Parts: sequence; C-alpha cells; structure tokens
Amino acid sequence: MKRLTALAGASLLGLLAATPILAEEITASIWFPDTHPLTRDGYVPLAKELEERSDGSLTMKLYTGTALLPPVAHLSGLTDGLVQMTYHAGTYTPSDLPEDNVIATLAIGLKDPITALFAVNDFYTSDLEMKAMFDRHGIVFLGAMSSPLYEMMCTREITTLEQIKGAKLRMPSTIHTAFANSVGAASVNVPSADMFSGLEKGQLDCAINSLNDLKSRSLWDVAKFATRLPVGPYYAGWQYAIDADTWNGLSDEHRALLMDAVAGNTVDVSLAFQAAVDDALSEAEAHGVTVLDPAPELSNALDTFVAENMDRLIEETGTQLGVAEPKALADRFMATYAKWDERLAGIPRDDAEALRKVMREDLYSGIDLASYGR
Repeated sequence: MKRLTALAGASLLGLLAATPILAEEITASIWFPDTHPLTRDGYVPLAKELEERSDGSLTMKLYTGTALLPPVAHLSGLTDGLVQMTYHAGTYTPSDLPEDNVIATLAIGLKDPITALFAVNDFYTSDLEMKAMFDRHGIVFLGAMSSPLYEMMCTREITTLEQIKGAKLRMPSTIHTAFANSVGAASVNVPSADMFSGLEKGQLDCAINSLNDLKSRSLWDVAKFATRLPVGPYYAGWQYAIDADTWNGLSDEHRALLMDAVAGNTVDVSLAFQAAVDDALSEAEAHGVTVLDPAPELSNALDTFVAENMDRLIEETGTQLGVAEPKALADRFMATYAKWDERLAGIPRDDAEALRKVMREDLYSGIDLASYGR
C-alpha cells in the first residue's frame, strides 16, 4: 500500500511538472524610437528576457515610437486599456500624477542618477501615498528610470548669465521653468520628441535633455553647442507600469519573473543611458558640436536658485496640484535618497553586476508580491 501511495504521489508530481504554465502576453508601448536607450536597452531586452526565462509562456507585444500612442497619451492609453504596460513621462500629466510631480521637483538638486534610480524604485513601491496615487488610476508601478544628468544642447553658445538672458529653453518641468525665469530666459513647454524641429525652426535656442540625444535623436544636426550645466536627472513617471487587471491576472510565477527581470533591467537601462551620453560626446566634435563648460556665474546661479527656492517650490507645486502635505512627501523621499546614497557608497557606478545584485536582493526581494498591487 505504501508503495502504491508513493507511486501515486510521484505520478501526481510528474503530472504537475509536465503541465505548462498558461501562456500570457503583455501588450506594451514606449514612444521613444528603437535607437533610444529606454527602448533599445529597456523594453526590447526585457521582452526577450521574459520570453527566454519563461520558455515562451510570458511574452510581450511591443510597440515603439509614436505610431500607436503619442507621448502624452501613455498614461491614458494604459488606463483606457489600449495597452497593458507603458513608459510614461510624469511631468506631461501633472494633474493626474500630483505626488509624482512633487517628487520630480526635487531632481534639479540631485547629483547622482544611480542613487536616484534606487530611491525612486524604493519609494514608489513602498510609500503609501505613492501607492495610493497608482491605485487611483488602477495601475501598478513596476520600475523606474533615471536619466543621466540633463544638460544644454543649443544652437548658439550659451555659457554666461548674459548669454542665457532671453534664450528660449525647452525645460522638462515646472521647477526648471522657474530656474529659467530666474536667469531671464524663456521656458518653452514642448515634448522631447519635438526638440529637433524646435531647434531647427528657431523656436528653441536650447533643448535641456540628456546629451545622448545629440546622437540618438540627431540633435547634433541642429544644435552645435553643448553646455555641461547639470540640472539633475529625469525620473518622473515610470519606465514600467502595468494595469492592475493585467497584473492580477498574471500567474504567481509570471509576476515574480516580471518583477525580477524589471529589477535588473532598470539598472541596465540607466547604465546604458550614461554610456550613450559618453558615446555621443566622443563623436560630438566630428559632427561640429562644441562642448563647453558653463561660466562660474551661471553654475553659481543654479546652485543659489536650488538652495533658496526648493522648499517654496515644493509647497507651491504640491498646493497647486492638490497634494495634502507636499513637504512631508518630499522629506520622506529625500530620506530614502540619503539611505541609498549611503548603501551604494563604494560601488562603482559602472559595476552592473554589483548594482543589479543590490537592486534585486536589497530592494525588490522585500516586495510582497502576494499583496503588492492588489
């Protein structure tokens, strides 16, 4: 009898092992072209990793560029069910993502994009106020991006306070707009997809974005000067978010696989993003681009602006967008940033293996997938 029972148990285990996990497909969209690091080193390899690690049971149908959804529609496209996963630039929809835009305001004072990446991934998956923001939209945050430091790509030389006065600058957020106003420049609110045409047509004197766009968007054809004035990384919104129904419909195995893959991928994307900047700068001279340092007076003006205006602008941004306690929200994020700044001390910012290990073991392993997003 014991032998028969053992055989029956072995047969059942064999049957379960032989039963394949139900195949599931995620439809995803990112509006950057295939050449951009967020696509080339983010969504494309993530889709491949999911398929390979799941033996084809979890796949991604990926749309890139703006053929399916324009840049500003990657939140509404997700909530309306047109796609199941997107990249979204949070500063494009501030009234929909008020808490995110308060956190985005802090970026202008941050100096380390990798620390920012860890802090955002941690804060957006753990802070109750941030989780409530995503819950309101019926979406689940999976992973962040953090760009290299944003700098200036201009059609003319701009390195001094005198030269920046009156300049038309494409700025990424309201606090950057406030800085532009403080130095007498004019901020122009256009999506990054329109930077080339804006520079080409004279609607912009400078585009403030990461310098990889000299190459990845061919801005070096229209912007012949790059000024290394760092105005912080961009991390608003998300690199990966999924609608809650799709998330909850995934098998336990697929949810775990997706989060583990995203954890490592966010590190790879950020490192590839910085490598793309280095690559573009190495080729800039051959494309007629002059790379310049800002005059001390311009750098000092930025530092003074951040020191004197950050608290006020946090409060103003939060109040305007309806955040109950914006300063408390910002303070919690900065405490998270400080925690990761300490944890990552001594790890070279190009050590992908070490950074992926910390991201997976020290951060993502602490997310309770049985309750997260539910």
